[in-house]
Amino acid sequence: MKNNHFVIGLILGCASGYLASKYLTSESGQKLIENIKTIRGDFNNGGVGLNTNGDLVNAFNEKTDALKDHMAETVDKIKDDEDTSNIVFNEDDLNDEE
Repeated sequence: MKNNHFVIGLILGCASGYLASKYLTSESGQKLIENIKTIRGDFNNGGVGLNTNGDLVNAFNEKTDALKDHMAETVDKIKDDEDTSNIVFNEDDLNDEE
């Protein structure tokens, strides 16, 4: 009985492998593989699904523009703050510490 199950499993495994290889080597199978590669690539490049490269670049540029604006505002606040001062070290002051 166990030998029969093994033989049936072997036959079904070989048949399913043969059918899968035939499908994946066909034109529709190749399209499926390309779609899977595209989806994996998109998720690896930011997890945004089926976006194109142009969409990814635009999203990156928008995020960096927002960061640049935030940094510029922060610098302007620091410049306007009266508590900030320029600290200048004299070389003699540094040598006296040693």
